[in-house]
Amino acid sequence: MAVSALRWFKAALFLQVLLLGYWLAIEILDLFPWNDLASRPADYDLRASIVLNALQMLVYMGIFALGIRWLATLSVAGYAAHLGVQLWTWWMPYSVGASADWRASYAASFARTLKVLPADRLHPAPDAQHLMLQLLTLATLTATGMAVLRMRHL
Repeated sequence: MAVSALRWFKAALFLQVLLLGYWLAIEILDLFPWNDLASRPADYDLRASIVLNALQMLVYMGIFALGIRWLATLSVAGYAAHLGVQLWTWWMPYSVGASADWRASYAASFARTLKVLPADRLHPAPDAQHLMLQLLTLATLTATGMAVLRMRHL
């Protein structure tokens, strides 16, 4: 890899690790009012959430770290899908209005978390923990994409 490609590769790996660490922190550590773990439903399965999400991110990291362009492209697609789900889940209700189910879920789980955007009852704002998650995911996607664009076929 050229020097520029290596820098993007290192930056992408760093951001991937940072994203995973941040996600695990907000999922496991009580950082109220950043997150509100006390509001989780009684039937919330933390282990299943970690298995599903953390292992998924570890797979993205692993296939990217191999340095094989077509595999690393799958990693880019995975981070893009992750960001897409985040944007759809949080920004669609904020911009066009939330369904009754989403408003109820939001009120139960995120009403007490830190907000930085204006909101009303029909347009609940993404909370700060999810804004940070989305920004980290976007940065990770960008750096990973740039690294893949600079990879040589191995």
